[in-house]
Amino acid sequence: MPTNGTIVDRLTVELNTAERKAVARLYSNEIIDDTIVEQITYYSDNLKIKGHIARPREDGQYPVLIWNRGGTGDRGAITDLTAHLILASTAQWGYVVLGTQYRGNMGSEGADEWGGRDIRDAHHLLDVAERMPQCDMSRIAVEGASRGGITTYRLLAMDDRFRCAIVHAGVVDLFDLCDKKGRFALFCDNLLSGMTLDEQREETRKRSAAYFVQELPKSTPILLLHGDSDTVISISQSEAMAAALRQQGIPHQLEIIPGGTHVALKDGSYRVIDEFRKDWLEKHLKSV
Repeated sequence: MPTNGTIVDRLTVELNTAERKAVARLYSNEIIDDTIVEQITYYSDNLKIKGHIARPREDGQYPVLIWNRGGTGDRGAITDLTAHLILASTAQWGYVVLGTQYRGNMGSEGADEWGGRDIRDAHHLLDVAERMPQCDMSRIAVEGASRGGITTYRLLAMDDRFRCAIVHAGVVDLFDLCDKKGRFALFCDNLLSGMTLDEQREETRKRSAAYFVQELPKSTPILLLHGDSDTVISISQSEAMAAALRQQGIPHQLEIIPGGTHVALKDGSYRVIDEFRKDWLEKHLKSV
């Protein structure tokens, strides 16, 4: 039986001319020069799962960041370009960054459950990291955006090794989201079809951190980021999470991004977001 986290395929990414220009325009060519980005296929629950790793080109041992993508299916998946724009831009600060496509997406085996057993695909990236000499497993963080917020909160509830977490425009209450947005309600109906009503409610609760915030570790600080012009995931989700964290005595910081929409790379707010992210990671992973 294959061991979770075993890499069975590994390919260094080479960007084409148009992709290199995009990296230079949004960041700089130094990201390409200073980091190594790889496509990987690794085992998770006997399934072959696709993902990416970004790490500094210079030899050394670095803190680890598990980065959880948003989106549904192949929409929102990590491409070779976004692996540079999101993962490598962070790796350049001195981190090994690992991201999964989740089962059922981008050639990965299995079926995506959008916050169900696909959570294990992100969790088993820690097993991938443990096999990498560049990874300092005593300094680990987790981050997620949008749907990746579900992944991040669930990982925090199941593993206490993370020193800190970051959630950008994360889904916190799927019940509320379905009540307010018909397309999400339809999506959840399709996702959980074949279950009884009680089973559907339980599965929805498991994907909604608002209902299991008390299970989160009390000492792991969480940075919440949300644009005030986000029309996909309402800022009220992060505000409600901040209130719940406060009630539980869990250290956190809520930063509202003026003019920020749901896609920071498109609206330019990623520059402000990166300042908060960089400071947060340095504070909790690099300070003694």
